[in-house]
Amino acid sequence: MQKHVILSFSITIILLILLAYISVSKMITLSDLSDKLYKHPFTVTNSTKIIQANLISMHRYMKDVAFSKNEIDLEKAVSEVTKAENIVYEEFKKVFNRYLGDKDDIQKSYNAFVMWKPIRDEVISLVRQKKYDEAFYITKNKGAKHLDMLTNQVEKLIIYAQNKADYFHDNTLKSKHEAITLTISLVCIVLLIITSMFWFLITNLNKNEKEIKKYLHIIDQNIISVNLDENLNIKYSSNAFLKTLKMTEKDLLDNKGLLYKDNSFWKNSNILSWIRSKDNWEEELKVKDKNGNDIWFLSKIIPMYDSHYNIIEYNNILTNISSEKKIEEISLKDPLTGLYNRRSFEKEFSHMLNIINRTNLILVFVMIDIDRFKDYNDTYGHQKGDKTLKKVASVLKSSIRRNTDYAFRLGGEEFALLFTINDKDKAVEICENVKSEVENLKIMHEKNDVSKYITVSLGVNIISKSNFLDIDEIYKKTDSLLYKAKEEGRNRIEYFINV
Repeated sequence: MQKHVILSFSITIILLILLAYISVSKMITLSDLSDKLYKHPFTVTNSTKIIQANLISMHRYMKDVAFSKNEIDLEKAVSEVTKAENIVYEEFKKVFNRYLGDKDDIQKSYNAFVMWKPIRDEVISLVRQKKYDEAFYITKNKGAKHLDMLTNQVEKLIIYAQNKADYFHDNTLKSKHEAITLTISLVCIVLLIITSMFWFLITNLNKNEKEIKKYLHIIDQNIISVNLDENLNIKYSSNAFLKTLKMTEKDLLDNKGLLYKDNSFWKNSNILSWIRSKDNWEEELKVKDKNGNDIWFLSKIIPMYDSHYNIIEYNNILTNISSEKKIEEISLKDPLTGLYNRRSFEKEFSHMLNIINRTNLILVFVMIDIDRFKDYNDTYGHQKGDKTLKKVASVLKSSIRRNTDYAFRLGGEEFALLFTINDKDKAVEICENVKSEVENLKIMHEKNDVSKYITVSLGVNIISKSNFLDIDEIYKKTDSLLYKAKEEGRNRIEYFINV
């Protein structure tokens, strides 16, 4: 398409240059014809007519010379004849300069004029000798015939000049017609090319627009994306997103904060501050569809800027990783309790530390051990022991309800909680509830020396990003807290709060 446009523009420019060249050329031709029309026909015609008029005047004044009765009349008539002769001489000069025909024609006329002077002088001499009859005779016969001949010669010049005038006039009209015809033809060709070019452009633009709409439709149907306002509320979503969550546009409009604003972790994790300082945000996100099923996404938030580099909205690209998460859950979850296993614990612990590092949240790590569980298994059997493990696990699950909080079975009767929170007192409250809820299950355990029911001991490490250590150090510290809780009587909590 680009080559066609360039070619069309090139042809148009060439034709416009050609049009300009031809127009200028025709203007020069017309100007030259007009100049010739003025210089030859008009000038020559005018001069020859002046010559004719003065020849007539000379003939009339020569009669006055012939009839002069005294010297004064003679001199007066001779003066008039001389004046007319001088005018004829001057006009002959103009004709010589401007005449475009055969110069011999002018020369013949001029020679005839020169040959008339002896006749004039003879008449004047006879008058001076008072030979009036002879002077009159010469004037009337020889002089008149010569002037008639001279007038006829000049008439030829006039006819030639008029023919030239007609010729130049015809050529001028012809050139004008040719110029108009050629100009109109070139203008029509240029307009045709421009029209064709615009038609071509519009056709291709329409074609490209259809292609773009097709690709946009494909993207809309297959790429999960949403546009977010400055508060991370959903402004627009692709159909792929709606299909994934089994929602309609109305459902989405009724739940604009579905992804971030109404999600406590994302709300508290200060995404906006991170994006404004670090540019993009990328993280895993779990959302419930219309039927309450968990959908996992890999979420990437990209800020969109105006011409002044102010953020006006956010583009959020989401990748459905639910299948991967299901496979991951199979390998990362304990088959008996449904809690995450030790393998996932190591992965998520590192992930949590990264989150804490870029937010203002508090990290809470809790290690939990069922008191005297070996004795319980020995007394009630492993089948009941497994049931007890499941019930304790259900308490841990119910204690943390956010998508980003985790409960683990580290092995045997040992469990762990890992979650983030804003308030350390709330963390303490959650841990106290776990301890009391387990005992409130009222699972009989006659070998438990601190209660007649199943109880747990907890080691709790509460830290902030300003003072956390590495994973091994945190784990060792928390494990020592759990050991202390068990050593000092069980069914108790030992805290280390470093916030």
